[in-house]
Amino acid sequence: MEVLINELSLNGQNQSIQDFINTSFVRFIEIFQILEKQKIYPYKKYDFYNSKITETENFQSLFHLKNVAGISDEIKKYRTIADKCLSEPFWEENQQHDSNKVYLYKNQNVSNTSIPEAFERNATLLSFVPSDFNEKQIEVSKENQSKNLINFSDKKHLLETLYENKLLNFHFFCLNYFRGTKLSFENINVKESFELIANESIENDFYNSFKVFVEMNWNDIANQSNDTGIAYKKHHKQNEFYSYALNYEIYKFRASQKFRVFGFREKDIFYVLEIDTTHKRSD
Repeated sequence: MEVLINELSLNGQNQSIQDFINTSFVRFIEIFQILEKQKIYPYKKYDFYNSKITETENFQSLFHLKNVAGISDEIKKYRTIADKCLSEPFWEENQQHDSNKVYLYKNQNVSNTSIPEAFERNATLLSFVPSDFNEKQIEVSKENQSKNLINFSDKKHLLETLYENKLLNFHFFCLNYFRGTKLSFENINVKESFELIANESIENDFYNSFKVFVEMNWNDIANQSNDTGIAYKKHHKQNEFYSYALNYEIYKFRASQKFRVFGFREKDIFYVLEIDTTHKRSD
């Protein structure tokens, strides 16, 4: 998969650099880091550094960030990603689109940008939001030919696309897709969970149950404890998990009639530890 950073998604729309960081750049960083972990390194335009963050400040202004105490670790992270956005690879080193031809997006000629380059490469775009590129796909046309280009501006959209195209495993997908929700895979025992999933059908059962879980509130989850819905309840064999040395009771919920998910709740987050694909633990 090839990904091109869409410089047109920065057009001075932010009120300040801090506004850009809070509303846009943090989301961009999430996507960028996931791509890096998959060894996908986004292409960019030579002059991307000049893309406007605000009406008066460009992308290169991120290198001048400071806080009261100097340069914090957070600012160092911003600078590191910003530097990668200004480094190789550049798509102009092997340009595929003809700059003399007209490529239209929303009736505007966008020739000599990353958009027509993605068009010719059958590549995807990585856009900053909010902008004119909030959609998951954008329609671009050249002469009598039209294409819908995949456009990443949201971490979950990226993860879904990579997962559907089998470019990442289920463990990595869940770890990142559900981060920040009431379901966490940070403490999971991979050997007693993801490595037990034998096929795509079982994987789908767990994925669907995870989505149902995070969409419910804790009152609704608790009210399904009597073998209804996800059947969230305390596990009757607490000693099975003694090796984790936890100060929490182990609970479980249903992924299917046969499959179960085990873990513990801390505040409003359920930390998954193991899964059961045999139903033996629930017998």
